[in-house]
Amino acid sequence: MENKELNLNEMENASGGTGGSKYPLPHKDGCDVYRIESGATLSRIAGRWNTTVDYLMYINEGIITNRNDITAGRYMYVPRR
Repeated sequence: MENKELNLNEMENASGGTGGSKYPLPHKDGCDVYRIESGATLSRIAGRWNTTVDYLMYINEGIITNRNDITAGRYMYVPRR
């Protein structure tokens, strides 16, 4: 069997998926988990959480790899309010 590295958003939890999970990403100090909505952009999300796109990229290293390409329905970290 191949050892494949998965993006956190692609990883399924032990219960068979992230669909009903309250915490689809591991806990990260100072962050909350946000489900990306249709039509969202990192700049809009940054404005909503009073932060910058660069900071969102930093706290989502390995989760968001392209600041111009985020996918609705996936999860990311946002700063805790």
